[in-house]
Amino acid sequence: MAKRSFAMLESQTLVENSSPFIDTKRRKHCPDASAASESTTTTTTYLFLTAFVGYPELSEPYSDLDQRVLCRICVRLPDGRRVQRSFLKCESVQLLWSFCYSQIDQSERNKPFKLFQAVPGYYKNLYYGSDTSFEQPGLANSLISLTWV
Repeated sequence: MAKRSFAMLESQTLVENSSPFIDTKRRKHCPDASAASESTTTTTTYLFLTAFVGYPELSEPYSDLDQRVLCRICVRLPDGRRVQRSFLKCESVQLLWSFCYSQIDQSERNKPFKLFQAVPGYYKNLYYGSDTSFEQPGLANSLISLTWV
């Protein structure tokens, strides 16, 4: 019993120490700035109390925009399926993790996964922490593979 309570205290301390580094701003496409700031404060409070860290929210798929501002990404899942989605070239690569998480079965959502781009001769790992757009690392219109860690 003492071991379990120590582990809970240790994990609570970890969450409290890492709370300044957690990104609490949700990227929503809402034109009203006051609604966005209210949403951020409630998310911050909720985030601190429950210590939930998740992926950014996906926007609706883009279908009526010009093809010059869009890029199509194809993801090969571990079960062999291939899924595609269009993203804006200026959007963050972190949305790719949100999309992949939404395509994984409910029973496997607690497994950690990694993404990489297969290039002939080598492969390039993608990192969630990098806040780059789809245009910058050359991911536009490419095939990405998802594997379990």
